[in-house]
Amino acid sequence: MPPAGVVPEQWRAAVVDDKGRVERMPYELCVLVALRDAVRRREIWVVGANRWRNPEDDLPADFEDNRDVHYAALGHPQDAGEFITSLQGKLRTSLDRFERTMTEGTTGGVAIVKKHGEPWIRVSRAASRKSRRPW
Repeated sequence: MPPAGVVPEQWRAAVVDDKGRVERMPYELCVLVALRDAVRRREIWVVGANRWRNPEDDLPADFEDNRDVHYAALGHPQDAGEFITSLQGKLRTSLDRFERTMTEGTTGGVAIVKKHGEPWIRVSRAASRKSRRPW
């Protein structure tokens, strides 16, 4: 059984199967998320983790005074509604493209299948080797 505090309740069904065995990939994802959160809270220290510190600490000291300049440099609107609408549009476009490739069968070996009666994303070994980057 996974240690308490690592697997959120809503993930338990994906991590532990009907026989009480732990599914490796979802469990590893939960461990990595828990590690990330602990590093962000500075609850634990990992050599080199300073790179992942709280982004609020990295804001320029004059951020509030020059908010418009900083937002312009980031290329984002200051209005939250406008930002969300833009983000939703990008997400919709990506999901539409994903749906089109799924129906056309041009996903390059990626498929949505069932595993233990639940939806599962499968990537063929040939597709995963082709997509590896040298960096």
